[in-house]
Amino acid sequence: SSGAARSRDRPPENAMDEDDDAPAAPGDDAARERWPLLEDDDAPATVVARAMDAPKQRDVAGARDDGMLGFYLQYFAVGVIYGGLPSTVYGFFLGYLNVEGYVYATAATIITMPWSFKFFFGAINDCFPIAGYRRKPYMVFGWALCAAALLRLATLPLPPPYWCVEGRAYVRTVETADGGVEAAEPCNPDAAKAGGGYALLMMVAALGYCLADVAADGLTVQLARAESEKTRGRTQTTVYLVRTLGNVVATAVVGLCMNSWEYNGSFDRGLSFPAVMGLFALPAAAMVPVSWLLVKETKVIFLDPPLHADRKKAGEEAAHAAPEPPAGMAYEDRRTIAEYCGQVWELLRGRAMLSVILFQFCGTVIGGISTTASGEVKQYWAGVKTFQNACFSLVGLALFAAGLSLVRARFLGASWRLMLAATTIFLNVVDAPFAFFTIFGVVRNQYFYLGETVLVEIPAAANFVVATFVIVEMAEGGDEGVVYGLLTTTANLGGPFAQVISNQLFGLWRPSLSNSANYIEDSASFRRSVAWSFAISYFFSFLSLATLPLLPDQKAQAQERKRTWEKRDAYAYASLSIVGFGLLYSVTVNSLAMFPATMCLKLAGGDGCG
Repeated sequence: SSGAARSRDRPPENAMDEDDDAPAAPGDDAARERWPLLEDDDAPATVVARAMDAPKQRDVAGARDDGMLGFYLQYFAVGVIYGGLPSTVYGFFLGYLNVEGYVYATAATIITMPWSFKFFFGAINDCFPIAGYRRKPYMVFGWALCAAALLRLATLPLPPPYWCVEGRAYVRTVETADGGVEAAEPCNPDAAKAGGGYALLMMVAALGYCLADVAADGLTVQLARAESEKTRGRTQTTVYLVRTLGNVVATAVVGLCMNSWEYNGSFDRGLSFPAVMGLFALPAAAMVPVSWLLVKETKVIFLDPPLHADRKKAGEEAAHAAPEPPAGMAYEDRRTIAEYCGQVWELLRGRAMLSVILFQFCGTVIGGISTTASGEVKQYWAGVKTFQNACFSLVGLALFAAGLSLVRARFLGASWRLMLAATTIFLNVVDAPFAFFTIFGVVRNQYFYLGETVLVEIPAAANFVVATFVIVEMAEGGDEGVVYGLLTTTANLGGPFAQVISNQLFGLWRPSLSNSANYIEDSASFRRSVAWSFAISYFFSFLSLATLPLLPDQKAQAQERKRTWEKRDAYAYASLSIVGFGLLYSVTVNSLAMFPATMCLKLAGGDGCG
């Protein structure tokens, strides 16, 4: 994110001196000679303000001119890895390793955990530029880390599968003496405990691409804020469209190449999990030179003393200002961690910011509490195969993109609260019949079960985009990266925290919702138990609507809240407490579910280690 000074700090020219008729400060002529931006009637204060605005203006102008290819490639590559890694979880973790249901759900959460640290990555970008660049070096490092983790996954030997193999199929069931069916004995029960190591390496890969993504987010918000109020949001929806395109490519690769019987697929052969990881390493590695060569970023020259010092000394500062910087460079203050923390503290002191943080965190946590049975229902009762799962996901992604375009074209001015309420209600009303019909055996067909994933994508897109619009409105000129990182961190933190609560809540069910043997036996009492877990999940989703009053209704109300709502230190302490506790608790407990020695703990969602 940009470190340029904020234009709102520019005082009126007649406010620089107590006496309007006082002579010009010494050095004005020297300043006019050294700063070409200075016009005849400009005071040194104007020089200072314009000089500090220049880097941000050049960043935005450069991006609009010839830097958009590298900018969009960042989001496309993020979409490939962001969509590709989770797409492998169903076939590998449930099909090959047969991990327990709560471990499967937690693995999917762990893989996206780095998104909860976006704010800290943004602080590093702002405060520790490398060779005068705030974005490009971190893009290069992030993609290099991502590629290295994926290459390690590509070379890591796999354990034997959980189930015994007969021909080209797993032996999952055996007949009982009375003609019933029960779970077969596994050939490698330890495979169910091996998923944590793979999930953690996938998390490292996600850490890399997330670091690169953060470096592009500040520019995204700058471009968005340069739009008019009527069209604001187009830049955001455009980058999400590009990222969705990357998702489509990755999902197609997994669906076609990882669809062998070993990974819940329907083909006789296909690529192994390590081979797919090697395939994803290619675009990650390619982004290293792309990030350096195709992303256009203004190199900054740091000034000492900083230009934003006491404006009463602006004349003296202008007199000693550096000459016009070389082409492709700009003057800028060096930002320190102390200054960054001070800016964050000032943002958090606002009641308007606290309201948005509470909405982003609490709404996501409450709405994200979901049964741990969904993966097992999908595999054992609906019989979903990897290829069909990928095909329906592709259709869903296409509809998701259509939903983004629809919001961009028709609903930028619609009520945010109304849109979120309507889409949440629609999502759950549509989902429920597909789930309950499958649970009770009315219709157990993978195409029927997967139909829900297609129907809900347009409202899901509206839900996703509208929830991010408020981020732009909370930003001021110059603090875009801080606000974007802070609010997206808060929203992304809600998912892992909700997963912890889900594991602990639904871990209380008996018989266990995470044991595949219960789904194979398929008793009537267990069906009712699973149905209740789904019903409770829907209840929490509807309960999340109670947080909507915390969200501004539209752009105008967001700006009004910023202007009129008070600021207090208590609001900052409350925000920091929420984010700090949520981050510490979710990271700790979700990590416990990944290690063989601790995944049995009730705290992590297991049955206990006694």
